[in-house]
Amino acid sequence: AALNLKVGNKSAALTDFDSALAYFKHGISFLNEEYWKHQYQLSIDLHNAAADASCALSDTVGVRFYSQSVFSYAVSLEDKLDAMFVLVKSLRMALALSEAEKCAVRFLQDLGEELPRAANDPQLKSDILSMIGAISRCTDDSILILKHSRDKKLIILMKLYHDLFYTLQMMDPSRLFSVSLRMLQLSIECGITELSPLAFAQFGVTVLSVGDAVAGYRMGSLALKLAKSLGIAGFMSSIIAVVQPYIAWVSEPFQIITETHKLGVTLGEQWGDVSSSTVNHYWFQLTKLLSGHDLSTVRSDCSRFLRDLLSRKQSWCVNCTCMTYIHSVALIEGENSCELVCCNGIPTEKDIESLSLERKQELIIFGLQTHRLMRCFLFRKFDKMPQLSGILENLLGNKIPLLSLFIVGVFYEGLASFCLARRTGDETWVSRGDAALRFLRQWSRLSEWNFENKVLLLEAEKSFTQGDLDEAQKFYKTATMSAQRHKFLHEEAISHELAGLFFLDQKQYDESLRSFINSFKCFKQWGATAVAKRVEALIQDNFEGLCIPEDSAESFSVVATKGPSKRALDCGLFV
Repeated sequence: AALNLKVGNKSAALTDFDSALAYFKHGISFLNEEYWKHQYQLSIDLHNAAADASCALSDTVGVRFYSQSVFSYAVSLEDKLDAMFVLVKSLRMALALSEAEKCAVRFLQDLGEELPRAANDPQLKSDILSMIGAISRCTDDSILILKHSRDKKLIILMKLYHDLFYTLQMMDPSRLFSVSLRMLQLSIECGITELSPLAFAQFGVTVLSVGDAVAGYRMGSLALKLAKSLGIAGFMSSIIAVVQPYIAWVSEPFQIITETHKLGVTLGEQWGDVSSSTVNHYWFQLTKLLSGHDLSTVRSDCSRFLRDLLSRKQSWCVNCTCMTYIHSVALIEGENSCELVCCNGIPTEKDIESLSLERKQELIIFGLQTHRLMRCFLFRKFDKMPQLSGILENLLGNKIPLLSLFIVGVFYEGLASFCLARRTGDETWVSRGDAALRFLRQWSRLSEWNFENKVLLLEAEKSFTQGDLDEAQKFYKTATMSAQRHKFLHEEAISHELAGLFFLDQKQYDESLRSFINSFKCFKQWGATAVAKRVEALIQDNFEGLCIPEDSAESFSVVATKGPSKRALDCGLFV
């Protein structure tokens, strides 16, 4: 039995969890009769190891069986700690989120902890501000030399809170603040553990959400520094999975974040952290999409990743990845093709929405809404936009965290709002567009690379909407140049198209056609074939007898002066 445990642990270290579980099962079978009495510690170790391997294989039934055996026969609370954590983790990964939350809270109470508080708790806000103040008075070096602890109860407490963080992120983000604060309090008061870098990272998410971007970014940097000083390479993948999508975008280019997630995938695979490697793989694909990487690559990589997730029964990450996959397919082939590619276990957006509503997975619901809003704008389906707006409102209300996806979603929401304002004459849309602009301005001050072009384009749309035409023209030009300089090809395409609509409205047909053709070429280069076809149809509808050239738009300046077709002018197609 002991030999099987030893060999099984070596197999698990090499991420061969099938073999590991087989060895652990053999080890249990070799135990003597009444082994819980005569071979107690060996029995505890084998059952904990079997539960952990079952969790890595997404076998929730196995986890329940082995952990329940530990709960039934363990003679002390300390001997139940590992089984507590692995059961909560397994339930979360199986998307049994309500049960995962209940188990985590019950176990935390068994360990003497209080229930996590909601974000609107007045004392919680005061406690968070006190912690921010205390950390601000400490240098990085003084934090890196805080006392360390190997106390098992403390380590399991940190693990339970870390897993609860992910569970609440999906179900009730309003209580994330309380969890992250408690993890940091435990690290500072009781000692630094291998989970403490995650505590700093998760508290950084909280600090960012309450409005202190500089302090939030420092927390993320401290998390990485602390991990390096502790020499815990095995936890780097999980730290990257928190710092990069939640914090790093404040200062670091999206393109760099993409590569860091790729590193997180590799580190997770090397150190057997399957869960964190999977999370990083999802963010790697999504950040490629947000950065304007080639859509055909995003689509093919997502397809392979989804097949891998389904084969490993990693259902907890399928819906998130599927949203990125469906989004890329829609932009390449058109929205009508989305359901055709959803087969062999890959859910449709309707399936994702229905399941998320049933399970009250708020983060998935908002993610789905954001993807839909982005597509509605890109395909100019303004009739659907009003029901999809509200991303900024939810961010400001702390109903969803400041993830990179939602920040980019605010950009699209602002553009859509100004377009709807010109179409409807409703001042409410002007207010919403202006709110999005103000929101992104604050981030542009911290990351010119990620947000300058977005702010400039919103400024252009605002000026156009308010009739300040000279300013609008300047902003369209600088927005396009900024998108080009910062390598956001897809946003360069959007800038060109919106500039084309502006020039068409001003009857500057030469500039309008040039902008539309540049937009077409950028969308085509990005790989958004369906969007490029829409722009091509827009050109052919409004400039009679033209075909999109393969060479530069410059050679078509003379033809462009012919102006738009009579049908387009009569219909008042552009506002």
